[in-house]
Amino acid sequence: MTETQKHRWALNFWREDRLLSFFLVFLVLMTIFVPMVGLSRPARIAIDLTFALMLLSGALATVNARLLMYLIVALTILEFTADLIVEFNPSYSFGGWDTAIKISGMAILVIMTLKQTFLPGPVTVHRVMGGVAAYLLIGVTWAFAYKLLIEAIPDSIHFQTPLAAGVSTGEPARLLYFSFETLTTVAYGDAYPVHRVARSLAIAEALIGQLYPVILIAALVGMALQERFTAGLKETEDKKPV
Repeated sequence: MTETQKHRWALNFWREDRLLSFFLVFLVLMTIFVPMVGLSRPARIAIDLTFALMLLSGALATVNARLLMYLIVALTILEFTADLIVEFNPSYSFGGWDTAIKISGMAILVIMTLKQTFLPGPVTVHRVMGGVAAYLLIGVTWAFAYKLLIEAIPDSIHFQTPLAAGVSTGEPARLLYFSFETLTTVAYGDAYPVHRVARSLAIAEALIGQLYPVILIAALVGMALQERFTAGLKETEDKKPV
């Protein structure tokens, strides 16, 4: 595939591929509805399944390299299997490797989604959806980064509301809440980082949360203006007498 063909494929991707819609739906489910779900076993399995489907739909929607596609599918199968093993055998622990697998898969999707979003070309609905998906994916990725940190250092993030007895310190719902609270710089004050690594992660996420919307809007406006200029230039050339 030549560079021109790759560029054309990328542009057609945002116009025609509806898999991005499913990817965005699963991201919304993860960010908004997961914190509402209870902590029963069926609820936890449903969360794990939603996460796996989010990774798979993201891979289908954003990854055009076959090797990366296979890698994300393999990571998804591994992390979902690990979640099920821990769910039915709580005494078994992967020492944070299951969370690291999740972060690896999401990191690949973040890069691929951003790459597609900022490619030159016309501004379409799917391109805007890709920008929104990347923003939500960053928040989810950071939530699992906090989870990995808490698994190593349980008191690295302080939550004023104590957990119920038997609930893991890395319970994903409250970490998603803390992550998006940091990403959007809302800062309700009911949770804050204590450990220096947690503070560094929070600073990085807050900076991304502030800079990303500005960069995205500037890029989309620039693409729209460039497309309008190119169309006007072509129209002028067509009107010139032969």
